[in-house]
Amino acid sequence: MAVKHINKRQQALKHLEAALRQFDRATSTLNFLTVTKAFEVLIEYEWRELKALVEDQGLDAPSPKMALKQAARLKLVTDLESWLDCIDARNNSVHDYFGISEQEYVELARKLVQLARARNSTA
Repeated sequence: MAVKHINKRQQALKHLEAALRQFDRATSTLNFLTVTKAFEVLIEYEWRELKALVEDQGLDAPSPKMALKQAARLKLVTDLESWLDCIDARNNSVHDYFGISEQEYVELARKLVQLARARNSTA
């Protein structure tokens, strides 16, 4: 796995953390949109890195959800349900089928930060 990819994932994590801080300082539509975009970027880097790790172990991971399920099997992630919730939220936001409130989305973004930090500490 390239160092450049890891650095981009870490940078995406920092961007989401900064977006959440900005949202906390001033709740606005623009700040919420910043959170959603930073969330999408981080979850994209996370699942693609997990896909590469899973495939390096000889397992098939053709989709984000399968990559996460295989990563959980390999104990590369904990709290599979939260990871899957993040993928669902990313899919829904990208396709504009928001099924959760703004506050629920922000809380899920906070959860993604925790999940990503946990992966950083075990990597």
